[in-house]
Amino acid sequence: MKDKILTGGYVLREFSPGQRQTYRTAAEIYRVFLQALNQSRGYKGGMHWKRIGGREYLYRYRDRLGHGESLGPRGEDTERLFAHFNRERREAAARLRDARLRLREQARFCRAALINRVPLAAVKILRALEQRDIGENLLVIGTGALYAYAAGAGVLLEPPGLLAPAQRGLTLAAAGEMAWEELLQVARRTDRSFAPLAGAECRAANRDGFQVTLLKSGLKQAGKQKTITVPGAREPLPPEAGNLYFLTASPKFSQVIIGKDGGPATMVVPDPRAFALNKLWLSQQEGREESRQQGDLSQALALAALVLRYLPQYDFFSTDLDMFPQDLAPDPAQWAAEAELTADEPLE
Repeated sequence: MKDKILTGGYVLREFSPGQRQTYRTAAEIYRVFLQALNQSRGYKGGMHWKRIGGREYLYRYRDRLGHGESLGPRGEDTERLFAHFNRERREAAARLRDARLRLREQARFCRAALINRVPLAAVKILRALEQRDIGENLLVIGTGALYAYAAGAGVLLEPPGLLAPAQRGLTLAAAGEMAWEELLQVARRTDRSFAPLAGAECRAANRDGFQVTLLKSGLKQAGKQKTITVPGAREPLPPEAGNLYFLTASPKFSQVIIGKDGGPATMVVPDPRAFALNKLWLSQQEGREESRQQGDLSQALALAALVLRYLPQYDFFSTDLDMFPQDLAPDPAQWAAEAELTADEPLE
């Protein structure tokens, strides 16, 4: 594997051909699984015959409580409908069962290939949100978002210290309406030990101390925050870079990531350029702990280098790069020139 050294001693380690193929296969199997899962939902509940007043009627029920509707009295048409429904339902169940088995088998290969990096608590929540169709407007905006950018680029970030905060929690932002109680309920389905933290709004932790946080973005007026200049940069950061709305309003970046168990999930994150600028802005906040400032700066520089080298479709404009510290981040410009000669096809 090829390694690229970043400012701060961090390394981007490119996927080997074997890792690349293992990842792509896992992503494709997961796509098939989600398709099979969605198809099976169409057969939730079932059909049965119900006798009323001496006649049988075909009922389509939607849940265990028997809620549903009558499809008409028993006859050739309803018998044909009944047979067709049950045949399609069995086939959908078989496809879903086969997809689950393939996922479990591929998870072993992902673990053997050492591409299983995302904390299990986080990936379980992401899977639950995706499989219940209630996480469409949620973005991962904490350090964990780097897992998605790295997977999209086909690299591993080393050493793991750069992603240490992601081992301790998952931070989500709601681009639309999302009730905290609903997210907490999903988290508890994955781990019953999740409980709200006293004095912390929209935050819960499990018995291992892993935290899940929901932030809601409200449109803030640009200009209320002061302009910040990063030491060594030619241009100041735009005031809106620090707004949560700046992240949630940016284009979405969706990527399959691999959990510690070897299984995939989909992580939706902000545009990588918006994320990098937001981290730069955070790194310059007065009163923020020095260790957190340094972590924010390291993440911003690592992501800028990753985008320039491996994600040319999200390339920075020169004016964007002028906001980065020129003396601390010489590698982005160098990588941009190198990428023109040795560009690798990024993972999809």
